[in-house]
Amino acid sequence: MVEANLLALAQTHRSDLVGFARRLVQTASPSGHEAEVAHLIKTEMERLGFDEVTTDPVGNVIGRVRGGRGPVLMFNGHMDHVDPGDPTGWSHPPYGGDVTDGDLWGRGSVDMKGPLAAMVYAAGLIKLHGLSLPGDLVVACVVMEELGGLGTRAMVSRLKPAMAVVGEPSDGRLMRGHRGRVELVVRVTGRPVHASMPEQGVNPHYALARFLARLETLPMTQDPIFGASSVAPTLYRTDQTSPNVIPGEARLTLDWRNVPGETPEEIVEKLRRLLSECLPPGAEGQVQVVTDRLTTYAGYVEDFPSIFPSFALPNDHPLLQAARHTLSQALGRPVPTATWSFATDGGHLMAAGVPTVGFGPGDPRLAHTNRERLPVAALVEGLVGYVALATRLGKVMGSS
Repeated sequence: MVEANLLALAQTHRSDLVGFARRLVQTASPSGHEAEVAHLIKTEMERLGFDEVTTDPVGNVIGRVRGGRGPVLMFNGHMDHVDPGDPTGWSHPPYGGDVTDGDLWGRGSVDMKGPLAAMVYAAGLIKLHGLSLPGDLVVACVVMEELGGLGTRAMVSRLKPAMAVVGEPSDGRLMRGHRGRVELVVRVTGRPVHASMPEQGVNPHYALARFLARLETLPMTQDPIFGASSVAPTLYRTDQTSPNVIPGEARLTLDWRNVPGETPEEIVEKLRRLLSECLPPGAEGQVQVVTDRLTTYAGYVEDFPSIFPSFALPNDHPLLQAARHTLSQALGRPVPTATWSFATDGGHLMAAGVPTVGFGPGDPRLAHTNRERLPVAALVEGLVGYVALATRLGKVMGSS
């Protein structure tokens, strides 16, 4: 059974919490266009009495509630979301923020405006009700997570807490890591000719066809926690639009999910060796990590490599043990540990030396789908969990 005093506190603010989460869902914020949601969050933080609310040069909204002299804890969540796709495929409008049969529907309800609302309200309730914090609590609402985590990576170079909780949906479990993600492009350049004279050209399709056939059986790195790395071909493009011309270049996009210890440089080298064995005379090939020029809503511009680092917090790490004990006690149930199947900003935090766990309301299997919805009961439980983590985690970690 959920701890009575924390549940009572959360239920007191249930209506406001749900209303805030609905407003966030109703406000479209695709990557690079988070300005309106950022304003909503900043305004709500100020209304809730945060001690400090700022917007950094990248556009991240960072709220702080001051505590004692213990370690600083960061709650981390992103403001952006993926495209909702065809709205006719949704049973409820993707930006409607409808609450039906106890579920909050809409794009971002799970990934991750619902969890974000709960984190903001956890800090706000701590301030409003004068709850004791061992150290400062920072709530970082970041930009462009869906495009590789530019917001968190830029922020953590200036603001580095002692520990962090990433609020991505975890179905109420405690997460200790995930595989990373590296986006790559494989290019083969041949010689374009009229399709009626194929013998005069060098067709890049055949090289990539051989590459794809061998890619399917490429030996992958194994990990005791995550199993094997994986690679998925996703996009295919050529430099032609005419059906009667052999293209001069064909490009294949790969989504590589790497395990801890497997670097992007090693992945590129493995793919380059494979590609070189598939090229015919007269063709050239390249394998590169995709780098995109990203511009945030705040006007910050960066050439950003499409890399999410992998991470795994050891089972015996004090942060994981303390978080599991805290959540189990507050929620009145065993809280299992697990790993995410997708990448998060936790990878960037861990790469910067910040011990990180994950906890968030909502079923991660609904993220990025047109069935995305978050039970209000899970949202309230998430609020209880975040208040418990904020008020108790630093006491344990500060004495370890």
